[in-house]
Amino acid sequence: MQKFENVDILACLDAVMKQNTGFYQSDFEIDKKIIHEAAASPNREDKTLLWLSRPSGTHCFRERDVFLKDTRPYNTWKFHGEQTRDRILAYAVELTGIENGKIKGNLYELDYAAHFRHVREQALPADTVTLFYERGERSQPTNRYLGGSPDPQYGAFLRFEVQPNVPEALRDLLQEERRSRDKLTPGDFKAHIAALRDGLIEAEARRIVAEMKRQYSPNSPNKTHYMTELAPAFMMLASSRDVDRLFSLLPYKSLTFSKIEGRHGIYALIDKNENRDRDIRKPRPSIRAQLAADKKKAAPKRAAKTKHHEMEV
Repeated sequence: MQKFENVDILACLDAVMKQNTGFYQSDFEIDKKIIHEAAASPNREDKTLLWLSRPSGTHCFRERDVFLKDTRPYNTWKFHGEQTRDRILAYAVELTGIENGKIKGNLYELDYAAHFRHVREQALPADTVTLFYERGERSQPTNRYLGGSPDPQYGAFLRFEVQPNVPEALRDLLQEERRSRDKLTPGDFKAHIAALRDGLIEAEARRIVAEMKRQYSPNSPNKTHYMTELAPAFMMLASSRDVDRLFSLLPYKSLTFSKIEGRHGIYALIDKNENRDRDIRKPRPSIRAQLAADKKKAAPKRAAKTKHHEMEV
């Protein structure tokens, strides 16, 4: 896991989303509103957010709300780990300021599978909710109906906030989260995005291989082939080059990508006699990775030549 410091938060999250969220990218418009409001807030707790991208949408919550049991942020953050097999990309977001109209801050990559379990284990009980109005506030139990009606004494309803039973425990927990994130290694964001694209293609290859293995008998219309649809969310994001790279990772000699009459989408098909027990081929390193490796190999040789030349002189 890496951290990316002093970055353009919205531009970076948008770039991440485009490596994973094929449908409902409009969710990010809601996220942007949340982030803009948090950037303008004087409240420090509003400045740290948790954000995730899934194949069908995104979510953005205050970190403190995710760590309070039975809140919507807590339940949503856990749901995708407990109830789905979706590829989830998750980040902690710390907002530090606004420069030239851009919201700046730090991004911290999260291992979502480990993080949602951590949230489940560490989240704190919260039995009270504070309701904020234009002229004051009041509290009530979380299990009581929460409406948005004006209050006769305090005026129009503005918002609500769930409160931890022990505020000091939440404060200590969030401080420990910050200390843990600070230990992450700084990363190159452009390289990170390139790695996410590679991960998108590899994840789809692994899914297709797993689906092919799962079939008990040929499932093409004429029963001569095994077939699996290429994930629609993947196809929404993939370029023709990405599809070619996906093809190269699949281990089948008889593989074709084709449309099926009467069905939507593109399907991977293999002959019914094809060996389906193989795993994906080893991904080839990207051109960037190859160049970096070649440069690393060449460096000692150049140093050796320089040293030899000095000795001759």
